[in-house]
Amino acid sequence: MLEPAVLQRGDVSLRASVLPTSNLNATMAAQYGITPDDSEVLLLVGLRTGPESDERSLPATVTASATDLRGLRRDIALREIRSGDFVDYIGTTRAIAPETLRFDVSAQAADAAPLTLDFTRDFLPR
Repeated sequence: MLEPAVLQRGDVSLRASVLPTSNLNATMAAQYGITPDDSEVLLLVGLRTGPESDERSLPATVTASATDLRGLRRDIALREIRSGDFVDYIGTTRAIAPETLRFDVSAQAADAAPLTLDFTRDFLPR
């Protein structure tokens, strides 16, 4: 998995990780309902509050898009997944290596200021 992108504002953090779906093990792929594919990447987004040793999920409205170097922008449909008390948001988009994508992620939790995280990831052939 590539290093996650993180935006910290006070005690709230917005984290986004991206990895090729072909890197998912069978259990994780089944849990997420994703068929591993060399030309798809998974975006995993989480909004948390509190210290890392005692953080809690913040349910939020989360949107995301990916833009390639040609300027082609694709919205990423996200869906909520739960694991115990944690809520995350996942979606997939195409990325045929070699490719560079800029991800734009926005999260709005109830009674909180919106957070926007922009980051770039390179996807290289295996």
